[in-house]
Amino acid sequence: MSDEGDIAAGADGSGVRMPPATFDFLIHTLFTQALMALGRIPNPITNKSITNIATARHFIDTLDMLEQKTRGNLTGEEQRLLEEIQHQLRTMYLEAKS
Repeated sequence: MSDEGDIAAGADGSGVRMPPATFDFLIHTLFTQALMALGRIPNPITNKSITNIATARHFIDTLDMLEQKTRGNLTGEEQRLLEEIQHQLRTMYLEAKS
């Protein structure tokens, strides 16, 4: 597999370069999904912000599971990224619940 990303067909048939599949990209994808579920950013399809606490909790739990499963196998930078994102999301989650 290449680290340069693949080309996928866009909605208009044009080629769109896909980002490489990396741990950082996975973490940022889950972070973005959690932010949408917390109503912090709008859904890019609907352009609307909707809060769904249960979905946000699911993404936070998924990141926690990834941390447990990858413990001891991450670079220092990857570990810091994961910890920082988890901290931010947990704080936002508690704010959203209250």
